[in-house]
Amino acid sequence: MRPGLASVLALLLAAPASAGVKAGGYLKDFWQYSHSALDGRAYNLNTARARLTLDAEKSVLKAHMDFDQQVAAGSFFRTTEFRRFGYSPPKPWLDMEHTVSTGTTNGYGIGAYRAWVGLEDERGAVRAGRQRIAWGSGKLWNPTDVLNPYDPTTVERDERRGVDALYARKGVGSLGQAELAWAPGDYWVDHALLARGRANWEGWDAALMGGKIPGSTASFVVGGDFAGAVLEGTAHGEVAWFDPVTRTPYWKAGLGYDYNFASDTKWSWLKDAAFVFELYHAGNGSLDPRRYDYASLRAGKEQGVARNYFGATFSKDLHTLLKLECAAIVNADDGSTLAYPSLSWNASADLWLTAAWRRFGGDKLGEYGRQPNSVVLTAQYWF
Repeated sequence: MRPGLASVLALLLAAPASAGVKAGGYLKDFWQYSHSALDGRAYNLNTARARLTLDAEKSVLKAHMDFDQQVAAGSFFRTTEFRRFGYSPPKPWLDMEHTVSTGTTNGYGIGAYRAWVGLEDERGAVRAGRQRIAWGSGKLWNPTDVLNPYDPTTVERDERRGVDALYARKGVGSLGQAELAWAPGDYWVDHALLARGRANWEGWDAALMGGKIPGSTASFVVGGDFAGAVLEGTAHGEVAWFDPVTRTPYWKAGLGYDYNFASDTKWSWLKDAAFVFELYHAGNGSLDPRRYDYASLRAGKEQGVARNYFGATFSKDLHTLLKLECAAIVNADDGSTLAYPSLSWNASADLWLTAAWRRFGGDKLGEYGRQPNSVVLTAQYWF
């Protein structure tokens, strides 16, 4: 591990009681059953994770750590996918992960999901380390989130990848905000240096952003986002123009609407239900499935491989202890689809049990049609 992880751990664990150290976290086990997209063989994969969350606060000084210990085991480690692409997610810049041991059908590793220190008060904040810098107003796709883009097809939909960066935020006026983010890399072409300004007018939030992005020594992006109330729901949108210098410039844009039904709605079956609808366009995507850039998708650089998408989510409490959720995504260019329904049961005060099905459809050349269906069973205990 690089000194960054050790320093944050030392700060959190050695902090005096007066610093206000709080501890929490969860134990999570999720089991997947599916088939190889390359040779059709069935496999299973069980992942057990223990996450310890530590927060330290002393006056304006704050520090946060999410430290993971994870064991993965199953026949997935014998698949062609594992031999060709591996198991680990894209590596951040700082070396805060370590593989402790590996076997023929298992692996054990530790690492930091989040790890940052900073200064924060009512006027603003400065943070350094692995953190989530959430820019944009989209729920499924975020064209302006170039630092830690979210993959709407991920198995763990509640996980959000972070970025190793220096981040500063300052309040401007009563509702405005100015932000600056620097995500270093090994070389200047890998650096990101971005600024964002946000304001509110008549109940509408709007933001403009821009700066250098990874790709070349002069690659850059400019864009913005908005969100505001429309017909008792919320309309949101984003647009960004990218000039990577190494290829033709392109646009990315998203437009969406989310609506929560009230508890006294006349449609009782929709009581307390929530919907999200989004359209997404990526100008750098391909219209030809044979030219899809899956390498950039696996590397976490892109949220899709085609140009046009439609997505929707639905959630509803069927009971105080039972929740139904469903996410659906359509690749509008090749017609392939993904449906991801799940049912969660709050079995005890801090224990959730979830059963989910990932249903892929479409032509075998399509983005989602080529992927096999899978079953995901999850148990998560919070402490």
